[in-house]
Amino acid sequence: MALKLRDQVVLIDSGTGGHPIYDEGNGRLFESMAAAGLDPKAVKTILISHLHGDHIYGLMNNESNAQVFPDADIVVPAEELKWWTRPGVESIDLGPTRKGLAQRIQATVATWKNVRTFEGEPELLPGVHAVQAPGHSPGMVAHLVTSGGKQLLISADVVNLAPHVSTNPEWQLAIDQDPQMAVETRRKIFDRAVADKLTISGTHWLMPNVGTLSKDGNGYVFAADG
Repeated sequence: MALKLRDQVVLIDSGTGGHPIYDEGNGRLFESMAAAGLDPKAVKTILISHLHGDHIYGLMNNESNAQVFPDADIVVPAEELKWWTRPGVESIDLGPTRKGLAQRIQATVATWKNVRTFEGEPELLPGVHAVQAPGHSPGMVAHLVTSGGKQLLISADVVNLAPHVSTNPEWQLAIDQDPQMAVETRRKIFDRAVADKLTISGTHWLMPNVGTLSKDGNGYVFAADG
């Protein structure tokens, strides 16, 4: 996701960075930005939802770990960084796409001087608030963007499967680190989106991926904008 905020471009997460663990077709951040008329040099702030590789590997070179955005302010949930840098976390088996992830975080994000952390649900930038959303990853946050009378909730990986949004919100997914907490968070986030009539989107939702939610029995109905 990218936001235009006055004279700067703000990224929410950075994608996979073309890391080979994610196979073909990934790592198109700069290509996508060019198609949208956005200059990577205008990126002054990067808001991180959580520290899984498909959200942060775009911050670093695959071979050298050198920063891709060395002049940007990188904003990370404190609880998330704390979990991924705690003793022994690198020995936990979290699946093939997260192999070596803790070590890479500890060698990069945890040491970079342009990283700042936050706790709770502060206003991170004018009109952009963090929303606690743990479960998929221990310290994950969503981002609520307000402009005038409009609000967009960028829900990160609250749910990864688009059909799951409307039909089976209670399903537990193996890719969630705490599946039960992820279900509780999903309910909380989606109920808020319904109650507050928020526009909502998610990182892995299929196109079109921006719209609104309404309740349908025990599930939800997603209506795409436009």
